[in-house]
Amino acid sequence: MESGKPREIYIPIHALSTCSLTDLCPNIELINFEKDGEKYCVAYCKVLERYLTRSTVRKCETLWRSCPFARMSP
Repeated sequence: MESGKPREIYIPIHALSTCSLTDLCPNIELINFEKDGEKYCVAYCKVLERYLTRSTVRKCETLWRSCPFARMSP
């Protein structure tokens, strides 16, 4: 994981099933990491400065153009 980002990741709610999402908000960064020999992918929102849950990422795939946070670039 990159230094400087918060490390409060709870794998059951933050880990994504795939790291190849295509239609995401440009303010989201997908991050691959390894923990205990397992590989994971999480989504980090640059505007909110936090990791997103899987359910939020699903919304960000389809609704990010109307999201008020998407207009707030860091």
